[in-house]
Amino acid sequence: MKAFILGMVLFMVGLSCIGCGRRAIIRKYYLLEAQTHMPSEQLGIGGPFTYNVDVRDFRVGPAFEQTRIAVRSGSHELDYYFYHHWAVRPSTAIADMVFELVDDTDLFQQCFRGYSYRPDFLISGHIYSLERVRGESDDAARLKALIELVDMKSELSVVRHEFDRTVNLTADGTMNEFARTVSDIMLQETEGFIQRVGDFLKSGRQ
Repeated sequence: MKAFILGMVLFMVGLSCIGCGRRAIIRKYYLLEAQTHMPSEQLGIGGPFTYNVDVRDFRVGPAFEQTRIAVRSGSHELDYYFYHHWAVRPSTAIADMVFELVDDTDLFQQCFRGYSYRPDFLISGHIYSLERVRGESDDAARLKALIELVDMKSELSVVRHEFDRTVNLTADGTMNEFARTVSDIMLQETEGFIQRVGDFLKSGRQ
């Protein structure tokens, strides 16, 4: 009887330890957001121009349109982190970042996030790859994307900004550093896109 009671006590202690271990493992979420950006006067784009623009969600390749963060472990092989996720789906998070940056420049008369009534232009894009690339020594962050300005009158893409950037991470390469690096890439490329849009609008809408 004593042996039975002792066995039950040990069993309950074991279950308690397992429960403690499970509570210690938590899922972490990461943001795609611009920490700082270049003031509009430094961009030298002028404005505001008398046009309204909608910033819509970006299209994302099926392999990357999820909250799980992708890690490339081979030329044609992808894995996904189980405990590391994007806080917001990339299609929405990146569009939110682009909207914030465009809106802060006062480039357009009005800038809407989503859908408005008869906008003059539409900003959207395509995320082809958004991944952490596993290297022999250091990992890297890779973002391949397109940002475009569409003239709603002609339904033609009038400014296209495509890029494929890979930036090495530091030796420890935390997931926070990875998320920050992807955000920095998107920030820099969006500023380049904004300058091209400014040049287009200065030349006069064709």
